[in-house]
Amino acid sequence: MTTTSTSENNGVLSLNSEDRKIYSIGISTAGSAEIKMAFADVNRHITATTLDLEGALYARRCIAKEGLSQQIEVKIEDVSQPLPYPNGHFDFIYARLVLHYLGKQALHRSLTELHRILRTHGRIFIVVRSVDCPDLSEKDTNFDPVTCLTTCAFKGKTYARYFHSENSIKECLSRAEFTVQHSTSYQEQLYVDFLRRELSPSLDSLIEVLAKKS
Repeated sequence: MTTTSTSENNGVLSLNSEDRKIYSIGISTAGSAEIKMAFADVNRHITATTLDLEGALYARRCIAKEGLSQQIEVKIEDVSQPLPYPNGHFDFIYARLVLHYLGKQALHRSLTELHRILRTHGRIFIVVRSVDCPDLSEKDTNFDPVTCLTTCAFKGKTYARYFHSENSIKECLSRAEFTVQHSTSYQEQLYVDFLRRELSPSLDSLIEVLAKKS
């Protein structure tokens, strides 16, 4: 069972002909977004990262099957830590549904580092979960005012996210010296598993932001 992802499509369509070196944080399932980026321009090189070894191996197999292993490099890498790239190395950064895993302090460090490795006038595309997500209406939630992470329960398991408002994510980007060009909120039915086999029973509220390094 598959469904079209508005947020993924918007991110891919945000790239232009000048975007040759792309940094994709938290590789999409089967490398689907990265594969679309590579097919759109044979001169692009995409560095896609994840902390999930199993997910990385799966994505590499899918990418190899499409004959794109020379264009898409999958790496195990933690975006909350210093990154092994020189200043201004990338033209475009794609960060869909990943930065909301970071608490307030870690997010600032990450955005500052992403600003460093992005070229001048390069852009960053971000999608995070919103404070309007239905998960936050559940009684069993716990908000940490220091990290801004909210712990929620789902099917007997707990997870923590930084649920944003448009203002909060824009303020985080501005603090890291990005200039916000566009932001919008909408709903999308997300998958609850990496392999996109199980859809969430409800729509999620998302915030999409495109920002620029001046």
